[in-house]
Amino acid sequence: MQNAYILPAVERWWPHLDIPAKQWVVSHFGEPLPPEIIAEICTLCDSEAALADVSVILTTAERDYIETQIEFVD
Repeated sequence: MQNAYILPAVERWWPHLDIPAKQWVVSHFGEPLPPEIIAEICTLCDSEAALADVSVILTTAERDYIETQIEFVD
C-alpha cells in the first residue's frame, strides 16, 4: 500500500514528532513504523488514526527529507 494514501506529508509531521520517535525512525529506516508512531503522526496532523493494522514503510523521498532535517546535538 502506498504511503501517500496513509500518512500526511512528512513535512507536516516530522518537525513535531517527539524525540524518541524520531530516533526510532532514523535508526530503523526501511522497517515498518510501529503503531504508536503512526498514531502520533495522525494526532499531530489531525488525521484518521485507525491505521494500527497497516504496515507503513517510509518512501525514499520521505527518508531523504528526514535525513536533511536531522540535527546533531553535542
